[in-house]
Amino acid sequence: MAASVASPVVRPAHEGAVYQVVNHPARCVMSAEDTGGAYSLFEVTCPPGDGVPPHTHTTEDETFIVLAGELILTVGGVEHTLGPGDVAFGPRGIPHRFENRTEAATRFYVMTTPGGFERFFAEVDEAFGEGRQFDPRVFLGIIRKHHMLTD
Repeated sequence: MAASVASPVVRPAHEGAVYQVVNHPARCVMSAEDTGGAYSLFEVTCPPGDGVPPHTHTTEDETFIVLAGELILTVGGVEHTLGPGDVAFGPRGIPHRFENRTEAATRFYVMTTPGGFERFFAEVDEAFGEGRQFDPRVFLGIIRKHHMLTD
């Protein structure tokens, strides 16, 4: 079976769909559609004192690239402090979490391989964006639907 062939895509800075993933705006820089399914790339902003709880992806790997600020990434039980230019790889099947312990927003890229993780972001945005009430049971259902496990 032949691999999907992508066409060239050039996306100017600050363009691309923006999803509200609970408190974290995530701009889709490159979607699975853009890359022939190879990867998806997001620019995420993590507010001061915020983060995501431990979880495990079962179908995609994640690469984190810090653009501004400081990100605490715990992967495989080991805590790492990442600053601008630092990169970390979180393979599928390994629990991880991230947080911003500073008083300024942290911006970073997250690349998911293979692509398609924008479907998760879109579903979370649809459920909880625009001031909608957060419901942990609904969120857990979305997480499970997208093949993630929580601790």
